[in-house]
Amino acid sequence: MKSLQPIAFVVSLLGLLSLLWVNLATLFGKPAPFEVSFIGIFLSMFPLWAFTIVYLQKTRPPIPEAEANQMSKLRQIQYYLGNPPNWAMIVLALFYAYLLYSAVLYLNGGSVDPEYVNGQYQFFNHGNITYFTEEEYQVQHRLHLRSITGVFMGFFAVSTVALGPWQR
Repeated sequence: MKSLQPIAFVVSLLGLLSLLWVNLATLFGKPAPFEVSFIGIFLSMFPLWAFTIVYLQKTRPPIPEAEANQMSKLRQIQYYLGNPPNWAMIVLALFYAYLLYSAVLYLNGGSVDPEYVNGQYQFFNHGNITYFTEEEYQVQHRLHLRSITGVFMGFFAVSTVALGPWQR
């Protein structure tokens, strides 16, 4: 388990940085440096997330109840994540705030990624077809990419913090 930790850390950091790259590019109105999909990100993140959870369960002993009652919830979270430094917890909190923002984006239209069918961009929803111009498609596609990468960055950030070399 310990021998896989550095590899998992590098994978989580690379995943986080690549999603951040796509997210920032689309945030500034540029095309994505590479295309990502919800399923593709999920399938790469799921084994990493599972490893992170198992790793944390195996390496962190439970907090005795007397100690847990005296610790704040944030301190307990920091303990279970391997006691990363405070700056890492602040960065993690920022990624999670952005995750919440991205989840709202996703629910308010970011889940829609129009398809190119018969020479037109369109979205089929509950029997209704909505057509998009090239410009509308680009805006909607960037919103979709921002929303999914923003959500998954939160999960990669937890793995990066939990598996980091800064554990005390």
